[in-house]
Amino acid sequence: MELILALKEDITVPVELDVILPEKIQNMSEEDIKNIEIPQGRVKIKIGDIFDVELKDSEIPKMTVKNSSTKLKRIGENMTTGEIVVEGDVGMHLGVEMKGGKIVVNGNADNWAGQGMKGGEIIIKGNAKDYIGSTYRGGYKGMSGGTLIVEGDVGHEIGEHMTKGIIHVKGNAKSHVGIHLSGGIIIIDGDVEDRIGGEMVKGAIVIKGKVASVSPTFKFEGIVEDPIIKVRKKDEGIKVEGKYYKYSGDYCQTKPKGQLYISVESNPDLRK
Repeated sequence: MELILALKEDITVPVELDVILPEKIQNMSEEDIKNIEIPQGRVKIKIGDIFDVELKDSEIPKMTVKNSSTKLKRIGENMTTGEIVVEGDVGMHLGVEMKGGKIVVNGNADNWAGQGMKGGEIIIKGNAKDYIGSTYRGGYKGMSGGTLIVEGDVGHEIGEHMTKGIIHVKGNAKSHVGIHLSGGIIIIDGDVEDRIGGEMVKGAIVIKGKVASVSPTFKFEGIVEDPIIKVRKKDEGIKVEGKYYKYSGDYCQTKPKGQLYISVESNPDLRK
């Protein structure tokens, strides 16, 4: 079954939608769904107060959110199966603690998309803000599985405390990519600001665009061509085409095993 939620009009006070998941509404009627209570600021409202609700047949559990807004938060939190499609932008905490299934956002995403993600797939067709695939403030457990793809640009501190999984950004990124990284792979197709991989102990970061600098606490290991990136020996690995400066680090940590690959073509003067 597919649940279609169409926002009736713009809202100014954020709404949290974590109680609505594809797997939870499979045996519910339209009337039941309309009467589900959700938080809006400090009060509770019903789904039917702000959404038009429609049910359709579907081969998989599915939810579609139309006329979406950055005021719609926590979509797909703790999702385990099925698919969510968001038509428009989405608010903070998209796919928090997600364990399975697929989320596609045909727009932009606010902060903390994929926070603590454990499995499944998130595809953001536009840009995403800060802390994607990261932990909550003060936490130590970031993304630990799954795949998070952003087709546009991202903000600061993506993949913070990430332990496993893949983040692929097809645009540019701001500072602190992979800070405290302890596993997983982050690939940035575009340019990146400074402080890449700060305090990383394991995992890999691949930068295909220009970088502002590389921390002096990283050790240059040489130039590699078309490397196959593996974080663990048993992994199949991911092949990235091109010629890269390879660094290990961050040596401000004890016995680090982090891998940093930076495009030679995009940064011809980096080692001069």
